[in-house]
Amino acid sequence: MNSIFKLSKQSQANTKKRFYFNCSANAFVILMACYYGLIINIPFMHGAFSAITSLHTFSWLFLFSVPLLLVCLLVIFFSLVSVRGLLKPINYLLLVLSSAALYGSLNYGVVFDYSMIQNAAETDSSEAISYLNLQLVGFLLLFGALPAFVLSRINVNCARPHKEILSRIKLLLACGALIALVVVNFYADYAATGRNNRILKKEIIPFQYLSSGYKYARDQLLYSDIEFKNIDTTPTLASPSTTRVTVIVVGETARAENFSYQGYERNTNQYTQKHNVTYFDNVSSCGTATAVSVPCMFSLQTHANFSRLDSDNQQNVIDLIQQAGADVLWVDNNSGCKNVCSRVPTTNIDTKASELCDGKYCFDEALLAPLKHKLANLSQANTLIVLHMMGSHGPTYFKRYPKKFKQFSPTCDRSDIQNCSAEELVNTYDNTIAYSDFINAQVIEQLKALPANIDKQLLYVSDHGESLGENGAYLHGFPYAFAPTTQTHVPLYIWADEHNQRITAKCLNNLNSTLAQSHDAIFHTLLNLTGVVSKTYQTSEDLLASCQTISHSETKI
Repeated sequence: MNSIFKLSKQSQANTKKRFYFNCSANAFVILMACYYGLIINIPFMHGAFSAITSLHTFSWLFLFSVPLLLVCLLVIFFSLVSVRGLLKPINYLLLVLSSAALYGSLNYGVVFDYSMIQNAAETDSSEAISYLNLQLVGFLLLFGALPAFVLSRINVNCARPHKEILSRIKLLLACGALIALVVVNFYADYAATGRNNRILKKEIIPFQYLSSGYKYARDQLLYSDIEFKNIDTTPTLASPSTTRVTVIVVGETARAENFSYQGYERNTNQYTQKHNVTYFDNVSSCGTATAVSVPCMFSLQTHANFSRLDSDNQQNVIDLIQQAGADVLWVDNNSGCKNVCSRVPTTNIDTKASELCDGKYCFDEALLAPLKHKLANLSQANTLIVLHMMGSHGPTYFKRYPKKFKQFSPTCDRSDIQNCSAEELVNTYDNTIAYSDFINAQVIEQLKALPANIDKQLLYVSDHGESLGENGAYLHGFPYAFAPTTQTHVPLYIWADEHNQRITAKCLNNLNSTLAQSHDAIFHTLLNLTGVVSKTYQTSEDLLASCQTISHSETKI
């Protein structure tokens, strides 16, 4: 009996050493809700307070009701996920994910909506590692690991199931009553503030990334067996015997504001200027991230109705061009083609096979060798080559160009770009734009070297733009409705050789390149450039409609 008593005493002593303090399950839920509401959601609180205090008149009670409402909503959330047995594991995971989301929000202004979750899920390991730096590690340790350690030292006392359920119901009712009180008194204020600041609800952690993550997982798991749709089964080449080579260069993260062609004060387009390209200065992207924009620009869908799920399960313009009889090749120096090239021959640049590579990334000059090889071995009269650039992908802009192309300095040679000066960051980014321009000039030179009887043409367009610290925003991937124009205004230009029989210099000079255009035009412009007749073609969406001499059926799908 004495031995049992001693063991019991020892067990209690070990428990005291192991845990810092004890609390009930409800107290734990409230503690987590307060931590998330007042610490993890600092970006949301700052945005909400700024929106409210910027009004000519506002109620202080309304202002202070915001954290109260948020904490109550979080109490309800943690009440539902804090299940006996899984209480701590679930919260460990949420702390890590939420601290990472907080870092992205504070340092880059990132909002984890559906497109950002999709972009993150399709990011390769090399790209993900580029975001790793000491500040990120320290941040995760402070806001994720440290709270998780404290959590491990809290002894949560759960009552018997029926008592625990009753206690939890009382807590939920109390929160519901507080929410109702806030809504009754400030509904009009919340409605007006919400309408004028729609991005605020997308900043609440962990609601937004969990909701977006669920939707993305649902689409991937439940809709993976959708029947593939052929939008045109009979595309044809208008002139099968005409020898034609078309190159489309898909730029990465190049924003129009930093192009000389756009009126930028720096000469970032010095290499292509001698080739007299036709620049379109009012072009909008379909999305603000590669995972959306690249599939969208090659899809018959438009920005207004684009669905990645649908685009992955139907023909795109690359498919139609290949089906019509053209030889198609996709050469990728990025993180993949986002399913656009899954049905055409594809070459992925080997990051370990060239002095232009560091084992993780390659400079875009690595695209030139496979291009040269393809041009030297044309197997069909009509050829389309797509070059997918690494371009200006951040945050490690300094890794996107060789040192000899360091045209502007000082530069930001680090991944935590928010800690660089504005001058350093812009200089580094401008170097990437100038280097991409050099690559495009080299592509044009290779095309010019082909025999004169071959029609040669190039189209360059970026997938989306980039924020470089304007108003505290960095990188890209913002929800489109709230994204600054720096993320949606993209460069686009077209070059055709002087001997081109269809896309003549006279035709290009007469184009109105200032009209508002978008990625919606890429599908139809490519059909025209490659000389493919398809019932999907729409003249009104073709940048070169006035140059085309092909008779297309205007049947719309």
